[in-house]
Amino acid sequence: MKPALHPRETERLRELRRYQILDTDQETDFDEIVALASQLCKTPVSVVNFIDEGRQWFKAEVGLGVRSTPLDTSLCGHVILQDDFVEIPDTLADPRMSDNPLCTGEPGFRFYAGAILKGANGLPLGTLCVLDHKPRVLDATQRQVLEVLARQVMRELDLRLALEAEKVLRREIDHRVKNSLASIGALIAMKARRSPSPDVRTALDDVGARIRSLAALHAEFHDTADGGDVELAPLFRRVSDELQQLLPGGVALTIAASEGTVAAGLANSLLLIVNEFVSNSVKHGLAERDGTISVTITVEQDDWQILCRDDGTADAAAAERAAAGSGLGSQVIRSVAASLGTAPAWSADGGMRLTLTGNAG
Repeated sequence: MKPALHPRETERLRELRRYQILDTDQETDFDEIVALASQLCKTPVSVVNFIDEGRQWFKAEVGLGVRSTPLDTSLCGHVILQDDFVEIPDTLADPRMSDNPLCTGEPGFRFYAGAILKGANGLPLGTLCVLDHKPRVLDATQRQVLEVLARQVMRELDLRLALEAEKVLRREIDHRVKNSLASIGALIAMKARRSPSPDVRTALDDVGARIRSLAALHAEFHDTADGGDVELAPLFRRVSDELQQLLPGGVALTIAASEGTVAAGLANSLLLIVNEFVSNSVKHGLAERDGTISVTITVEQDDWQILCRDDGTADAAAAERAAAGSGLGSQVIRSVAASLGTAPAWSADGGMRLTLTGNAG
């Protein structure tokens, strides 16, 4: 018997496509789930499948060897019209499946048990199911395992949707910040051109240059967060130029970075560390005096190190406060360091000194 369409089929298919899972590559996260289901339920076949228009498509499978089959012979096409969990001890005793070639052939599927995969709107998208070539029943623990693993499949898919939504939101925010900075820069440039006072024009030109540098720095953070490998030395040459424009006139900044590429995540983390250290130096150690800030970033094979220092007024007590994370900047640095599997080392020797080392592998 051919499966009937769901009463809300159009809406159901729309929800399925919202997850963007169809026709994606096999992934370990899902392969491990079907392997565990097959092992614990002691069945030769286990699949994570989604009921698409005219076909059922398998995200992961054990013992099947195909990625899709026609909907006309789908067992799960019947099951998604039922309860959250369906067990069929003998498919040939079920009128919906007794003439199904997948069940009547040799070796046919004589046993079926599946937990429904439901979208956020409650509509069924597919199943996590196990099949056997002989009639049987699951025990209570095996049924619970299938239900728990099915929820894990949907948690993974929902998490991916949430992360994608966060990326879209971040891109929108970045776009708006970029446009806002550009608008402010254009307004200041117009005011500078129209001002009859040379001093006002000079001041406005300086402000405009700082805004352009801020916009460029924002773009660097945005670009390095988008994935891929990043050329380290050119990136930090640009960042050095952009940050210098934002610093007080008496503060000089130098950044030296190794040649070569690193992963975008590491590059962005190093950017955050540099930005926070420079901001803290200007706010505290160099708040009332001229001075220098230097940053050295080295990457050798899989190991990296970043050394930041200034010649400001920081003393041992200031280094202890930074190590304790008493300020927002030092808290950010500590959090970023933790995400990289390391910890910041603070010291003061005629200025503040920050050292971090880690593995880039």
